[in-house]
Amino acid sequence: MRLDEIIQQHTKELSPAQQAEVFDFVLFLEQKEQKQANKLLMTDQLQRKEQLKKALDDAVAMGVFEGVDGAAWQKEQRQDRNIGYDE
Repeated sequence: MRLDEIIQQHTKELSPAQQAEVFDFVLFLEQKEQKQANKLLMTDQLQRKEQLKKALDDAVAMGVFEGVDGAAWQKEQRQDRNIGYDE
């Protein structure tokens, strides 16, 4: 017999009020698990942001962006381009 079946069998023997407590505890465990998953996700996102910041700081330190006019580059990137389709 699987564990969920054993739990269900024992729960059937409880009063409705106690069954509600069991259900409430199950919901609590689900929320606890979701909070842990969210915390791991946030930690992962923070680590990626820190890695990106370090990479950009390293690029700046190496002079990768020297001589680049950021405003001109942005304007050039935003211009419509002919992608070779004849209309």
